[in-house]
Amino acid sequence: MARVSVPELVGRRAELAALAACWSTSDIRLVLVEGDAGVGKTRLVRAFARHCGATVLTGGCLQFEADIPYAPFVEALPHLFTDGIGTAAGDRATEYRKVADAVRAAGERVVLVLEDLHWADAATRDLLLFLHRALAATPVLIVVTCRTDEVPAHHPVAALVAELSRSRHTTRIHLPPLDRAGVAALAAGVLGAAPPDELVDTLMTRAEGNPFFTEELLAAGNTVPRTVREIIVTRMARLSAPAQRLARLASVVGRTVPHDLLAALVPPDDLHVAVRDLVDHGQLVIVEPDAYAFRHALIHEALYRELLPGERRQAHAAVARCLTAHPELAMSQTAELAHHWDAAGEAEPALAAAVLAAAGAFDGHAPATAHAHYERALRRWPDVADAASVTGIDHDTLLERAAEAASLAGHNQRAVELTRQRLAALRDPERVAQAYEQLSYQARSVGNWQLARHASAETVRLLPPDSPARLRVESWQMMLDMLGARYLDAVRHAERILPQAREDAEDLVPRNRALTVLGTAHVMLGHVDDGVGFLARHREFGARTGVPRFVGVGYVNTAESLVWADRHTEALALARDGIERANELGFAIYLLPIVGNAVRALAELSRWDEALDTSADPDDPAADPFNWIFVDLPRAEVLLRRGEPAAAAALLSRAGAVLDGQDDAQYGTELAHLRGRLAGAERRHDEGLAAVRAGLEIALSAQDMWLVARLVATGVWLAAEAGDAATADEMLSAGRSHRASLESRGAVALPRTLRAVSLAEAERGRLGKPDPVAWAAVDGGPDRYLTAYARFREAESLLTAKGSRTRAAELLAAAAATAAELSAAPLAALVTALRERARLVVPGSAPVLGLTAREAEIFFLVGQGKTNAEIAAELFISTKTASVHVSNILRKLGVRSRIQAAALAHRQEQS
Repeated sequence: MARVSVPELVGRRAELAALAACWSTSDIRLVLVEGDAGVGKTRLVRAFARHCGATVLTGGCLQFEADIPYAPFVEALPHLFTDGIGTAAGDRATEYRKVADAVRAAGERVVLVLEDLHWADAATRDLLLFLHRALAATPVLIVVTCRTDEVPAHHPVAALVAELSRSRHTTRIHLPPLDRAGVAALAAGVLGAAPPDELVDTLMTRAEGNPFFTEELLAAGNTVPRTVREIIVTRMARLSAPAQRLARLASVVGRTVPHDLLAALVPPDDLHVAVRDLVDHGQLVIVEPDAYAFRHALIHEALYRELLPGERRQAHAAVARCLTAHPELAMSQTAELAHHWDAAGEAEPALAAAVLAAAGAFDGHAPATAHAHYERALRRWPDVADAASVTGIDHDTLLERAAEAASLAGHNQRAVELTRQRLAALRDPERVAQAYEQLSYQARSVGNWQLARHASAETVRLLPPDSPARLRVESWQMMLDMLGARYLDAVRHAERILPQAREDAEDLVPRNRALTVLGTAHVMLGHVDDGVGFLARHREFGARTGVPRFVGVGYVNTAESLVWADRHTEALALARDGIERANELGFAIYLLPIVGNAVRALAELSRWDEALDTSADPDDPAADPFNWIFVDLPRAEVLLRRGEPAAAAALLSRAGAVLDGQDDAQYGTELAHLRGRLAGAERRHDEGLAAVRAGLEIALSAQDMWLVARLVATGVWLAAEAGDAATADEMLSAGRSHRASLESRGAVALPRTLRAVSLAEAERGRLGKPDPVAWAAVDGGPDRYLTAYARFREAESLLTAKGSRTRAAELLAAAAATAAELSAAPLAALVTALRERARLVVPGSAPVLGLTAREAEIFFLVGQGKTNAEIAAELFISTKTASVHVSNILRKLGVRSRIQAAALAHRQEQS
């Protein structure tokens, strides 16, 4: 019998050596093996595993990724998941650490192989990211295969690959198609003899160097089918009838099929004949410990798609019945049953299993998986006569749970739709009121302030005064005040609610919210130490309760508050820790806000490259667009400062799509500020001022000095650029009045507010008499760009006011150095233009005609016709010293008079 495939690895010597090199170094702990379907990723990894001398744990992701979370880890570590996935007690962080410990304990040196990352569900992606970090310092190498042709830019796995690739402990190995020599060697291995050139040409043309396609074409004989599916179907037709039936049945189970499951599905005589036929003909391979796998995923896919609808339903039903009778054969019985009963068209068992699977996934901190199961249950509910009896819950409860899972997974727009469905059917006033409360939260989470406020008002109107839910409802109104930057009002409410919201209460949400508000609002009101103290208490509370939402909110609000308080290093460390915890606990709704805090901290620390690198788009295309603003806005600020207006405009456009018309005090006003900056950079001053005015209309009704001060500074800058003194004064006046009002009520200006105020005052000076002192007072603090900009303007003011040219040159040199270091092209251009206009000699620059820097400066002043006394006044030196310098200059230049020196200076300036 001719070979179907070549056991030896052909044409991959360099890639195998690269894997071996990764294994021999402690620097690389994860390898991404990438390539198209059929290019040989699995074969390469298996060849490496056979010779690496380590304990090898292997598991593969399933194509039914929405149904079975953690599938590759269940396969690789079956002893750890004997009770099913996602059902163990404790939080997900604890479970993840158990997985890491199990991998470490598997052997002295361990290789963990995870196949088909392109099919990974959200929970698998989270656990992989955790293990990559947790095992970085251990003798464990994680090898992951992924089809690059199935991971477009918006694919959830694309963001994970990008995240993993940024680590210095990760390397990527890309498998290209085989070249002609490789194809010839592969054909020789299959045929047992050197292939004729014509055959190699045909193989190269039809298979394009893909090893799997090449082998299948060779096995197909004289005919060359047009598609891989035709190849597989044609070859399958040559097998025995039992083998064909078994292959189709196995394709319904998945890529890997346990022997015991097949034995329970097929009569023993048929099983042995069929399996032997499939193994001998290379359709199945034996995998440890006691299972079979399709030799390639494409075989599995093609066979499954070849099933007729009726055959497919019957096969799924057979598998579902078998797993019902033998639950020990399932990796996750409820999840697999939900999938198989649903595919079989059996509504009642599909509904029951979907509800159970959803609950298990939610308890296991896999909300995205839970949401997928709940959606299946909602779809099947109308098909079941007595669905409530089958599931043990009513339809409203199903909708409520589905909305909560969707929200926690970061799909609040879907949660809004589900809660609105609840409201359309509910009649009990108290349940209606509670549904409105949830709708308000979900609406705010997608940036819909109008709906959030309306739903909150409806909650208050409908809830009975003596309802136990009253405190929770009031706590959400308090949260809306805080989120709307009405900090004084929020603190007043929180101080009343906190004593009532005891930690031993049945509902812990009010206490969670009260601590959040007291911490965040106090920081924004300038009472930083008090605020940070409350935030620390909140994080301790979240850790004690283990509630994912509480923990997530703690990371978001604490990191953000630390940024506003100029404690950027603390904020960055906390945000990075929060990113890891978000993956562990599965609260996707908070991941991007936490990432956004890291981006903002890095941006304000002037670590712009890291800020842009850290900020990735959401890894879930179904995630709420509102989540994008947390990374988009700080990214846009960096891009504007770098002189990339088109890229910044694209981000601002995406933010505007969710913020426009929503009166969002924090992010809407930040968008207005950035739109003003973008318009100013493009000399569209009127449009920029219109954007700032729109933002101020919102900010002036809020209780946040910083929001107003930032907008005023941008508005006055635009007015100065446009020469509009009246508008500058109008905005300054509005800002002063707003600040005075808040200070009279006990608020204190944050340092960033004072920086913005001093910037606005200095910008106003550009419309009158030059004031270098005002610009000297502008200190950017941690913002090195603002400091550099202020030094540029200080130099400009000095030169305009006929001040010290030496000092101006020093200031410009400092500004230029910072602009160059930050790649702040617009600022660098401003500095260069001013220096050239003023014909300043840069300190430390190349000598001019053999003169010292001081002599060169005096030389150009002589060129301007200045007397010794005038030179002395400008440079703050004595007239005698100026005279000595002029004499030395004339001597060095070999000229006899100031007139000759002036002419030479003029020619030098023109050169």
